[in-house]
Amino acid sequence: MRVLLVQAFTAVDMELVYPIGPAYLAAHLPGHEVEIFDVNLHRDRPYDALEDAVRAFAPQVVGFSLRNMKVGMPHLHTDDFEPQRLAIERVRQVAPGVPIIAGGTAFSLYAEHMMQRLPGLHCGVWGEAEHRLPQLLERLDTPWEVPGVYFRRDGEIRYSGAPPPVDFAALERPRRDLVPLQPYADSSFVSIGIQAKRGCELKCLHCSDTFLAGNTVRMREPKAIVDEMEFLVKEHGIRQLFFCDQAFNIPPRHAIEIADEIVARKLEVRWSAWFNEHRATLSDELLSSIKRAGCGLLSFSPDHVDDRVLRVLDKNFTEADLHHSYRAAKKHGLDVEYSFFLNSPGETPASMLKLFTFLARARWHLGPSLRSFSLLLMQPIRIYPHTRLQELAIREGLIAADDDLIEGRYWNPGPLRHAVTGIQAGLNVAYKGREALRRRRGGAFGSLER
Repeated sequence: MRVLLVQAFTAVDMELVYPIGPAYLAAHLPGHEVEIFDVNLHRDRPYDALEDAVRAFAPQVVGFSLRNMKVGMPHLHTDDFEPQRLAIERVRQVAPGVPIIAGGTAFSLYAEHMMQRLPGLHCGVWGEAEHRLPQLLERLDTPWEVPGVYFRRDGEIRYSGAPPPVDFAALERPRRDLVPLQPYADSSFVSIGIQAKRGCELKCLHCSDTFLAGNTVRMREPKAIVDEMEFLVKEHGIRQLFFCDQAFNIPPRHAIEIADEIVARKLEVRWSAWFNEHRATLSDELLSSIKRAGCGLLSFSPDHVDDRVLRVLDKNFTEADLHHSYRAAKKHGLDVEYSFFLNSPGETPASMLKLFTFLARARWHLGPSLRSFSLLLMQPIRIYPHTRLQELAIREGLIAADDDLIEGRYWNPGPLRHAVTGIQAGLNVAYKGREALRRRRGGAFGSLER
């Protein structure tokens, strides 16, 4: 069967992101003829290019990976639902009899509502689909026989029931031969990802990752991970990678073993990852290991600084841990970036001031080693479905119980919302200025090289 896997539009002002999800799916479709098409590689004519790809390949099934839903920042393209709808409609027009299957994180978060809003979908797969998509291709007329599938029957949208967990370590390596790697390597940000684990044991108030991937951390063997890195470096000339795990240093020993394997092979590659902020996960042993292995940037998403707000957000670290993070990074010669939210639950003028005071202290300690790009994207917390923040927002009357949340809703109540508006206006100016400077210099602000 000819299967076309499409990475749908993400925010058009953002950098390219390699379609690792479709690449994993393609690796689990033996016996099928598979192509991957990333609409984001054709931003000058995305829908026409998609039509051309459908006509040329003549697929018998089209699978859409719906990755994002409304970035919601004033200086970015914010509507991701409408481009996805248009792309699906274009495929339906060009190939009216071809079944269209949806998947990806955005679909999984909004599955029933997506099925309602996108009548062109034949069905949709919730969650990890490496094993279930091949089953579904054999049962397109009876999708209810495959677990974790949303489908239409007797005029209603139904769900076939929860799927079994995926043994992540046993999956095939993603197929990197179906999408040209060079456009992602040439991006001004590190756009080629690799996964060492799935799942997250943390329980942050606002995060939907545990709904999507579970609280159990499922790890690949360090040797298999570095095998994949070595393949990308030696066969494709890739020099920069990003680990797209929820938290690379949980558990710390697994991260150290990956770093030691990279060093043992003398693999020359620069990489970064998202790190947890608790000092127990940022030991000197871990930081020295990842530094030797080519890690150039610690990406943190603490979301706030104030201990009281951190407790409301159900974080596993304290303000003291955050101060330790930049001191430890300086000690080991690592760059750092932080991502924060504005006007989080429990926010006060004093706690917001503490956030900016923290940034000033981090800048004083780190100097240019504190990367500031992520700070230009600060905004209130997006309220996602299937989170405790959604439940809190309903109780507080900020959203209706039946709001599908496809149109972005944000936690931004009270008088501080006016301060947030002013801060975002300033960040908008700074972002545009920085982008203009980047274009003039031809530089790569998201690069691991400085």
